[in-house]
Amino acid sequence: MLRDFYFDRLLFISFIILMGVGLLFVYSATSVPSFLNNKDPFFFIKKEIIWTTIAFIFMIAAYLVPIDFWKKAAYPITAFSILLLIAVLVFYIHLKGKDVRRWLGFGSFRFQPSEFAKIAVVFFLAYFSYRKRQILKTVEATFAAFLVPSVIAFLIFIEPHKGAAIFIIILTILIMFSSEFDWKKVLLLPALSIPFLVLVIFISKDYAVNRITAFLNPLGNKSDAGYQIFQAILAFAKGGLLGEGVGAGTQKLKYLPEIHTDYIFALIGEEIGLIGATMVILVFIFILYRGIKVSIEADDIFTQVLGVGLTYLIVLQGLFHMAVNVSLFPPTGFTLPFVSYGGSSLVMMAVCAGILLRISKEPRRSIFSQ
Repeated sequence: MLRDFYFDRLLFISFIILMGVGLLFVYSATSVPSFLNNKDPFFFIKKEIIWTTIAFIFMIAAYLVPIDFWKKAAYPITAFSILLLIAVLVFYIHLKGKDVRRWLGFGSFRFQPSEFAKIAVVFFLAYFSYRKRQILKTVEATFAAFLVPSVIAFLIFIEPHKGAAIFIIILTILIMFSSEFDWKKVLLLPALSIPFLVLVIFISKDYAVNRITAFLNPLGNKSDAGYQIFQAILAFAKGGLLGEGVGAGTQKLKYLPEIHTDYIFALIGEEIGLIGATMVILVFIFILYRGIKVSIEADDIFTQVLGVGLTYLIVLQGLFHMAVNVSLFPPTGFTLPFVSYGGSSLVMMAVCAGILLRISKEPRRSIFSQ
């Protein structure tokens, strides 16, 4: 009876901490610029509070949904995700003077289908592992499992959102390594992905080359392609060990564009320093540990792969964001889960969190069955 009310409280607290950090630093990042632009320092934080509330409701709702429902809905979710990715190529929106094929618009509401697609890939691989468990170690199963995520990655790639497409491929391979696929056959997949990466660079032409050049030499390109990278590095340099204090950072004053979304980790480094940034990293490491722990203890392969996959999704996106912010990876436009400003990403991450909390209350494997 007690288990009806159970969930992993440490995992839950970790998500709440990140949401709290997000509210704090979104306000810090946007209050002064908002005041200068429209005289309302609370313009962005009011929206973020609304989105955080909505995300929390979605997290609770996802927790209340039985895992068997997700098992039955896995393939329909995948198909719906593909339809959304096709729709965004047709019914694109007009934003900031240009056509944008990453968002679907419904009045003032905008939704990014690629965020939903990340979750769909996890559902697909979890259900595929469950249905095809007896043949997972075959070459046919390995390539069949990789096919659907590849289609999703391609649709995201032609939006274009190349960083998210690469993310999907990496996430897929990580999940397959952690499932019951033959790891030797899975090792073939990165090699097969090389032509895709070459295609990314070839089609992107000067844009991709400029980003890679700026990444390799941010100081030499700090006035053009490497501007954001240089300013992010400068933010960490200013922050030092203890930071300049919450609200006291100056990089948000038009020096570092998109600081409340793509570069919020740089703001954290500037305002609460290396110690504060390290604490945020430790929260993600704890989520990785705890998420995998509650997942592998589940008594069903679908639940195991689903939980591990959602954990990877959250932590890998956080890793991508942080790596870009500290100039360990070229700019890719990734938000920091639960922390960065925005609606689509926050709600989708909250759904992942809710499902992980649900998995933590599912029946555990008996030690006698191992």
